[in-house]
Amino acid sequence: MNGIDRNDLDEVIAKTFNEVKTAVNTHSEKSLQMYSGALRALVELRQQILSEERVAR
Repeated sequence: MNGIDRNDLDEVIAKTFNEVKTAVNTHSEKSLQMYSGALRALVELRQQILSEERVAR
């Protein structure tokens, strides 16, 4: 994935994970659903980037 910085992506994943934790602590179901979905997508993106890097080597 050209143009996506792994470090920036990792930072966004960490921030999104913190939002998920906050949603759990505040019992906010809508926020939990939203941030959980975003976190899943970001982790999938990260896995895809790692796979592409392995193939490129």
